[in-house]
Amino acid sequence: MKKTCAFLLLLAALLLGGCSAFDREYVAVQDYTPHPQEQSAPEGKIQVRSFAGLRQAILNMAYAGQTDGTIVFDAAYDGDPTEDMASACWAVRTQDALCAYCVENIAYELNKIVTINEASVYISYSGVTVSPDEIEHLSFSSEAETELLSAMSRGERRIALLVGRSGFSADDMAAQVVKAYRENPTVVPAEPRVSVTMYSGTGSQRLYELVFNYGMGAEELSRRREEIAAFDPFSSLEIEALSETERAWEAFRYLADNCTLDEESGLNTAYAALVGGRADSEGIAFGYVELCSRLGLNCRIVYGQYAWEEHCWNIVRVDGSSYHVDVSKAAVNGYGNSFLKNDERFWGAYRWDVSSYPKCTDEADLSALLQEQEPQEGTNDLPPSETEPPAEPEPEDVPAESGESEK
Repeated sequence: MKKTCAFLLLLAALLLGGCSAFDREYVAVQDYTPHPQEQSAPEGKIQVRSFAGLRQAILNMAYAGQTDGTIVFDAAYDGDPTEDMASACWAVRTQDALCAYCVENIAYELNKIVTINEASVYISYSGVTVSPDEIEHLSFSSEAETELLSAMSRGERRIALLVGRSGFSADDMAAQVVKAYRENPTVVPAEPRVSVTMYSGTGSQRLYELVFNYGMGAEELSRRREEIAAFDPFSSLEIEALSETERAWEAFRYLADNCTLDEESGLNTAYAALVGGRADSEGIAFGYVELCSRLGLNCRIVYGQYAWEEHCWNIVRVDGSSYHVDVSKAAVNGYGNSFLKNDERFWGAYRWDVSSYPKCTDEADLSALLQEQEPQEGTNDLPPSETEPPAEPEPEDVPAESGESEK
């Protein structure tokens, strides 16, 4: 009887409450205790839980140029702090390119405070000129050319580039300096001589220290740079109204009229051609690269031969086609034989590595331009060809070296 009454009372309570016992939510509340990995170390100290974290902590100190710091081993540290400290210091010192470059030694003291291990780390740096905080960090070697141009434009004498993934050797990086200069020949008044030292890390990480020699002091370098910047031969031209052919012509005619070829001068810079008005064929070709750049044209220098002698000229991109241009020979061979020529017209008197330069196959109509001005001197004819022009050049089609066609 008592059990029946108790059941009826419980049923009545549930019905009067308007809810089911199975609808009730159960919530357990307790004080929050952070996971050991989430606990922060005391101010100014770094807390680690694994060997990877330990190695990264020491590496971060070196990248920041710190000379000392404190590392706290978490109570749940996965490993032996004594063995791991020695291994981590060795790995950082020898397997990272930046540390191989600038870290002389890493020392430490390991102490146990109650149940927690704590290491005091001391880093000494070698007498490098570029400090860790001044090193430029790049992801890939393809980014190097932009950084090299920027460094040369500032007149830097020494820089260091840390590249995360690079297949460049020291010679490859030096070649990037040459390439950057030859495509931008007024970034500095003269092509710098550069020495490169490479330091390797794990994988493809590389650090390159580059030392530039511009052949002149900082004051002279600054003065010439200012003269180049002030040079403006096209101030009166409405460039936007000109076709690309007309722009290439304006650059060609200006340089032909205002720069004298002097192959014995050794003046092989755009500065000599544009500001000094006298240069060898390399200097004149660099001058044409710069003038075309100011007129929005893609132009590059060509290294080859003319009449079996070392000689430089240009290939310019006009209206989607590539053409040969040789300002330095305009006075001798005539404007018509020196401006916007294809491979067939140039081959024979000129020789070049056809696999290294764009194909020039189109014929340009210059009749309207050439009526405006022709040089007073010159035969208007190129020297006769000694060989057939290169056929539709294939990448492996390299012209014969000097003298081979006569054997």
